[in-house]
Amino acid sequence: MDVLNTYGGVVDYSVGSIVYGSFVFLVFAGISVIGWRMGERLWPTIFAILSLLGALLIVLSVLKPDYIPITHEVTLRPGGVIDAVKYDIVEQRGAIFVIEERTPAE
Repeated sequence: MDVLNTYGGVVDYSVGSIVYGSFVFLVFAGISVIGWRMGERLWPTIFAILSLLGALLIVLSVLKPDYIPITHEVTLRPGGVIDAVKYDIVEQRGAIFVIEERTPAE
């Protein structure tokens, strides 16, 4: 088995969720402060709750990252086989096999 390319094996912290959560937090927190200073009491409370939900989104996206499995693009030599215990075949493109490493829990 000849390995042509390997990718994956990283943890994705879902940067989009972190940026979106930060934006939601800052916008709603800012509106809460402005409303509170203007003497209103109901809307700032609602926006404060929404800003806390934005902060919760940030925390959840950091605490629960997505693991991207290790994937290899390989070719087989004549008579070669792919170890079905260690790898799953994800795709085949002609003579190139895309295989994914299994996690030990599987």
